[in-house]
Amino acid sequence: MDTDFTEVAFTDITDPFNTLPTINVWSGGNTVLTCTPSPAFAANRLIVWSAFGQNPNGDFLADPTGGFFTTGGGGGGSSGTNAITEFSVGKSHHYNQTSTALPVLDPSTPYGLSAVTSLSSNRSATNVTLTLPGSAVSNLVQNFFAPELFTMFASYTSLSTFDATFPAGNYTFTVKAVTSNQMVVVNFPGSITQPGAPHVSNYSAAQAVNPGQAFALTWDAFPGGTSSDYIFVSIGNAYNSPNPGLPGALSGTATAFNIPANTLQAGSSYDSTIGFYHAINITNGTSYITTVYRATFTDFMLTTTTSSSSLKLTNAIYSPANFSFDVLSPASPSVIVEYKTNLSSVVWHTLLVTNNPPSRFHAVAPQSTTNRHLFFRARIGP
Repeated sequence: MDTDFTEVAFTDITDPFNTLPTINVWSGGNTVLTCTPSPAFAANRLIVWSAFGQNPNGDFLADPTGGFFTTGGGGGGSSGTNAITEFSVGKSHHYNQTSTALPVLDPSTPYGLSAVTSLSSNRSATNVTLTLPGSAVSNLVQNFFAPELFTMFASYTSLSTFDATFPAGNYTFTVKAVTSNQMVVVNFPGSITQPGAPHVSNYSAAQAVNPGQAFALTWDAFPGGTSSDYIFVSIGNAYNSPNPGLPGALSGTATAFNIPANTLQAGSSYDSTIGFYHAINITNGTSYITTVYRATFTDFMLTTTTSSSSLKLTNAIYSPANFSFDVLSPASPSVIVEYKTNLSSVVWHTLLVTNNPPSRFHAVAPQSTTNRHLFFRARIGP
C-alpha cells in the first residue's frame, strides 16, 4: 500500500461520539497495517472502523473498507446478563472547550437525540421501533455483538428543527418478537431543563498534567445541580468516572474528578468529556425500567507532559536585600518550597506554599540577608 495515502479511523459511537487514537505500524513491504489503541479502548463501547487508501499504482481499497465491533465487558455497559429490560430517551447538547474561556457549541453535532432499548437476558427481539410524538417511526439498530442492545442516534445543527422533530410528549417503543410484542410508552416531559455547558475551571493545568502525580480535574459548579443529577467524565476512554449507583459515581453537586497517579501515559493527548445529566428514572413493576434525560457535554483536550520528572530550581538572582530563583513545576495540586541553613540538618523550613501553581513561578528568600549559607528544595504538596 501507499502509506502516505492509506489510513484507518476508529470512532466510539456510544453516546457521546469520540474519535479514538491509535499507534499505526506497517509490516515489511507495507502489506499489513497494525493499529494499536493508545490509550486502550474502554469496555462496553460500540466502535466503528473505516479504512481508506490506495496502492502505489493508485488502485483504491476494495470492500470491505469498514465495520464495527464492541469491546469486552467491564464496568458500565450491557453484557447480555441484564435482569430487566431498559428503555431510555435522551436529548443532548454538545460543546467544545479549547481555552480557559467558556465552551462553544460544536459546529457539526450540536444537538442530538439518543434512544436505547436493552433487553433482559431471557428475551430476544426481531426488531425495535420508536414512534415519535409526531407519529414518525424510526428503527433502532441492533448491535451485532450485543444482540440485546438496540440503539438510535440522530443529530441536528438547527435547534429549532431539533426541538420540532423531537418535542416533549410520548415516545413509544415497540419490541417485536416471534412469540409476542411489547409496547412501552416513555413520556418526555417539557419540565426537564437543559443543563448549561460544563466549563473546565483548571483548563490550563489540564494541558500539562504530570502523569506521575495524581491530578484533580475541576469544573464550575452546575447551577441547580442536585444529588439526584449525574455527572460523567471520560478521559480519552483511558479513565472514566463510575456509572450511577456505583461507588464513586459523581452527583450533580460534584466539581472535581481525581485521576490517580500513573493512570495516563506521558506525552499523550486525550480527547476528554464532561457530561451533566438531568435524569428521570421510572420503575414499572418488575418488567422494565424507563429513563428520560437531558444532558450537556463539553469536549476538551487533556495533555500530559513528556515525563514525570521532579521540580527544577533555576534562574538564581542575588541582591543585598534577598535571594530569589524560579521554580519549574509540572501540573500538580500544590508545590512546597523549603530551605535550611545547614546541609547536615534534617529540618527543612517552609519558604512558601502555592496551590495550582503555573508551570514557572518565582520564589524570594529574604532569609539570605541574615544567613551566609542557604539550601533550597521544592516538592509536590500533599
